Amino acid sequence: MTGGRSRLTGTIRLVTAVWLIASAVRALAAPAQAVAEQGLPMAVLLPMAAISFTLGVFLLTGFMSRVCGLVLACLQAWLMANYGFAIVPVVLALVGIHLMLSGGGAWAMDIYVQKMQDRVRQKNFEKTLTEP
Repeated sequence: MTGGRSRLTGTIRLVTAVWLIASAVRALAAPAQAVAEQGLPMAVLLPMAAISFTLGVFLLTGFMSRVCGLVLACLQAWLMANYGFAIVPVVLALVGIHLMLSGGGAWAMDIYVQKMQDRVRQKNFEKTLTEP
């Protein structure tokens, strides 16, 4: 992935993370108001807010971005299948699919974990070459 595209993906990931956290905190702080605004039942709104907050935190740290993208896309697909289409779930589903396919981009922990795993694999490979 090129540097510019990686930075764009990282920026999308960070903006999505902040939006997920902010919307979850808002829904959890005033659930009755959120039910009235979003038109979702309380039994759906509270777990959605909790999952959104968790996904936001994971995306903010850049850890397991592909898994978070998959969960985000599936969650939004479920929401659209049960409660109809809206702009925000469609955009979040597309962002989830993008993160699932391309990873977290720049500033993601996934990159550092991958580099660490590559170093371990390289050392193990070199070790097998030097053993008789």
